[in-house]
Amino acid sequence: MFTTGSLACLVAAAGGYGMALVFYLRRWPYAGRAALAIAFVLQGLYLLGRGWLGGVFVPNPIFEGPFLLPWSIALIILIRSLVDPDAPIAVTLMLVIGLTLFSIFYPQGMIPPSPKKLNIWALFFFTSESMAHALFYIGAGVATMSLFGKTPADGHLTWIVWGFIAYTIAQVTGAVWCFLGWGNTFSWGARHLGSAAIWTFFAACLHMKFIPAWNRKNALVTIVGAMLVFFISYGNYLREMRFPRVGG
Repeated sequence: MFTTGSLACLVAAAGGYGMALVFYLRRWPYAGRAALAIAFVLQGLYLLGRGWLGGVFVPNPIFEGPFLLPWSIALIILIRSLVDPDAPIAVTLMLVIGLTLFSIFYPQGMIPPSPKKLNIWALFFFTSESMAHALFYIGAGVATMSLFGKTPADGHLTWIVWGFIAYTIAQVTGAVWCFLGWGNTFSWGARHLGSAAIWTFFAACLHMKFIPAWNRKNALVTIVGAMLVFFISYGNYLREMRFPRVGG
């Protein structure tokens, strides 16, 4: 495949996201959307090429978190910009740029998948988890804007609701995958406990809406939740940098 072993598409995507941010800040929305769409396609091509890192197509590297997450956020931003051209997306676009740059310097090879990971439920889990994280980050971006009066005070809640739904799906699909691969649905390891902490936190965050004294603080809690997601997920990604890899 033309993308195999090359960072060209990913680097170009990072540049495209940067151009999109400049265009949006200069209030050129049409140029911004065009640059965002081009960067999104380039990053998608890079992800597709990762499937051939091992010489034969294996989908697992496509769904690796550090690479799939910024693309997932970009997908949501792109759809949002088409549905609502006036939506403030600069904050989340900055996040996409930062996470894409991180993925450029992240080890490019794939972790050789064991038979336990060559399972469709594993792909369902990683897809829903990355989409949930993306929605949580976007919700935090909207919450940040609300603190400056740029968006409604509760505008972030819709994103958190959908993120929570996606994350619940991730827990279910992850439990099925865990049962098929290891014979149990939960273990007292850092990965599972981190997922449980995130799910519990955002469950509490959503229920705060029904407590008047805490309702006005929900935006701050949402931002803290996104920081928790980042700390747990990227802590795992940094640990996985030491794993042996092939093809990169």
